[in-house]
Amino acid sequence: MATLKKLMTLMSKEGVTNQRAEIISSFTNGRTDSAKNLSPDEIDTLCDFYERNSNELLNKKRKRVIAAIFGMFKKMNKTVTTEYVKTIACRASKYQRFNDIPSTRLDSLYSAFLNAQRDLHFAGRLVEGHISEQQHYN
Repeated sequence: MATLKKLMTLMSKEGVTNQRAEIISSFTNGRTDSAKNLSPDEIDTLCDFYERNSNELLNKKRKRVIAAIFGMFKKMNKTVTTEYVKTIACRASKYQRFNDIPSTRLDSLYSAFLNAQRDLHFAGRLVEGHISEQQHYN
């Protein structure tokens, strides 16, 4: 059985603290806008919703980070395993386990590895241009 404290924690993690009254009013069809007036079943339902929503979002972010790291290695023409990619993400985030990396850190890792891909692409184009230019001189 979920508690009111757990519900408040989940809502704050989702960043909906300011809209809490509106959400509760909408959920209870206008019966109340206060979390204190929610029944235990209503609290359980809301907690389940936020936990499920949070897990789905984290899984999407984890997959995006994995894809970005794989993309970086593909640009370098290196073949790596999923475990190696997860190890790279853990090392970059300073967390022991991949699933322990928080949402905000996953976002920054994703951006960092996308930037690394762009840098590798740009560097590759520069090198190809330089090689092409040298061939014309010879």
